[in-house]
Amino acid sequence: MISEAKIKLVFALGAFFILIGCQKKVEPSHIVGRTMGTTYSIKYYSTKTKPDIKQVNKEVNRLLIEVNRQMSTYIPTSEISRFNREIKSQTAFPISDDFYFVLKKSLEISRKTGGQFDPTIGPLVNLWGFGPNGVKKVPTEAQIKKAKSRVGFEKLSLDSQNKRISKSIDNLYLDLSASAKGFGVDKISQYLETLKIENYMVEIGGEVRTKGSKGEAPWRIAIEAPHPTDQSKPFQKILDLNEHAVATSGNYRNYFEKNGKKFGHTIDFRTGRPTEHTLASVSVITKASCTEADALATALMVMGPLKALKFAELNGIKALFVYKLSGQTEGTFVEESTSHFKKEFRL
Repeated sequence: MISEAKIKLVFALGAFFILIGCQKKVEPSHIVGRTMGTTYSIKYYSTKTKPDIKQVNKEVNRLLIEVNRQMSTYIPTSEISRFNREIKSQTAFPISDDFYFVLKKSLEISRKTGGQFDPTIGPLVNLWGFGPNGVKKVPTEAQIKKAKSRVGFEKLSLDSQNKRISKSIDNLYLDLSASAKGFGVDKISQYLETLKIENYMVEIGGEVRTKGSKGEAPWRIAIEAPHPTDQSKPFQKILDLNEHAVATSGNYRNYFEKNGKKFGHTIDFRTGRPTEHTLASVSVITKASCTEADALATALMVMGPLKALKFAELNGIKALFVYKLSGQTEGTFVEESTSHFKKEFRL
């Protein structure tokens, strides 16, 4: 015999589940746009303060415009363009706080990787046509040698006390494009947190930072597969993320062909030429910052599969590598990841 108390409990639970079933699924606020020559996408769940999405959109655009004003080599009047064009050797040039932060982090990774990541690689990038208004072409050996003489992070000095930079040669060319997108992601994420938003996903050109969750589920971020042979499976890996930053570097999109040979946009500072190893893409996942993930992914991409895997293991980097097996046909790719990556995602 069912007691009255149990009847009331069953009725109450039934009413509860009916109520839950009738509730509409909460959708995140979504903002999209263009910046840094690519697109961005921001999703977030409003807090109790319920910030106005139009105001959020306006501030996001302002912040991204400011990052470009500081660090875009595509804008002639930007801070970095003025430094490259107008400033002579041994002349101190004051820079903004954000510019200083990105450059400091870039130089730290330059030293850590022995120059595999180098923010002064611009002359070689431009020579091969991958820079502003570039025409993609194969340069001569003499042109490569001349451009290489202008490259080297040790030719750049950073005055941390006064936040100023200087160069040891007149024609040094600074390029922060390998970390600026990641910084843009961090900048927007920091802004969302000032609004007390604890659940968000920020993406700029494939560089991502997440926090919290997407409703009741984790944020699901897909890593693109290079040249997928099965179009129904365009992703190499789908990751469930909480508080992470993800950046991917690859040569499978930005390249050109000459006489049947492909030349990708990732330049090896040692040869002055695009990398020729079998590594197609590198994804770095960290809880530190997207700025760091962006720069590390570029550095690992320059190293090639064997050296990159060894370096990432020794330095505790969570990295996923996608590379082509030597001698295999086009489109045959395999993946490898560090033990730190496998541990994080229980692979």
